Amino acid sequence: MTSPKRFSREHLNQFQVFRNVLIDPIWELLRQCEVRNLSEGEVLLEKEQSNRTMFLVSGGSLKVYLDDEHQREAAELGQGQTVGELSVIDGSAASAHVVSAGETLLLCVDEKTFWRVTHASHGFCTNLLGLLSLRMRSSNISLQESENLQGKFEQQALTYGLTGVYNRRWLDQMLPRLLQRSEQDELPFCVLMIDIDKFKNFNDNYGHAIGDNALCIVAGTLAKKVRPIDLIVRYGGEEFCALLPETDLQSGIGAGERLRKAIHQVQICDGSGKPIPGISISAGLAERRAGENAEDMLKRADLALYLAKTQGRDRVVASA
Repeated sequence: MTSPKRFSREHLNQFQVFRNVLIDPIWELLRQCEVRNLSEGEVLLEKEQSNRTMFLVSGGSLKVYLDDEHQREAAELGQGQTVGELSVIDGSAASAHVVSAGETLLLCVDEKTFWRVTHASHGFCTNLLGLLSLRMRSSNISLQESENLQGKFEQQALTYGLTGVYNRRWLDQMLPRLLQRSEQDELPFCVLMIDIDKFKNFNDNYGHAIGDNALCIVAGTLAKKVRPIDLIVRYGGEEFCALLPETDLQSGIGAGERLRKAIHQVQICDGSGKPIPGISISAGLAERRAGENAEDMLKRADLALYLAKTQGRDRVVASA
């Protein structure tokens, strides 16, 4: 640390907390406060460190870090800003690491002097309250953004980014609950296992980029052609699953046929924009049995799908 620079009355005019405040009585209280001159990288406060001082940045800047490695910068405090006042007000420890970003001049207002200033100047209190309010609002916005981001990540974790429909993880979590609710309400429930016919050959012939596009189109078509209460899941690869609440076996067959015919109408093009003919799906249907768990119901639907494949594809087969 180099020798402290001098701090004068005129320096107070740069601080937001002293804006439109009568300076003379405040200067009489602050003139004896310690002045510190930090060199680059010098630590002012450590997270969880006890602190009873408000620091006023008169020159240079301070960086605020939330992590112990000083990798995650939360804020940078420049000339005219303050730090540490919350610890003085509520007696709490420092909530972050504060480090000098370069040669930095600070006026250090100890706890006793801080409270004397608050008693001497209503304007100082008003300004400080306004600054703390802005910080809280900023923190709330950051928390909301963090929450929104977390929600986005969670949504991505439960859906396939490529198709936007739910994924296998979501199915494993939700299907048992949906079946339990269906049984409690004594309502029928059907599951359709759906597979794009000969999709490996499609990929081999047209490439994975066209294949990915086909998956998106199929997923979007399935999602549009079911009822609002129905749910589409990408089970894996080119296989999808449709959950059909309040649907009995006969209605489930009708839903499967509606989806099968809708896929016949989709248009998928190759790299030159030429339509690719002949894409179709096969589907296996299972209706919930009393006391049946999700795994067993999916197995029955999958077996019905296998039968649809062996019987010539492009059809819906119901489990016996």
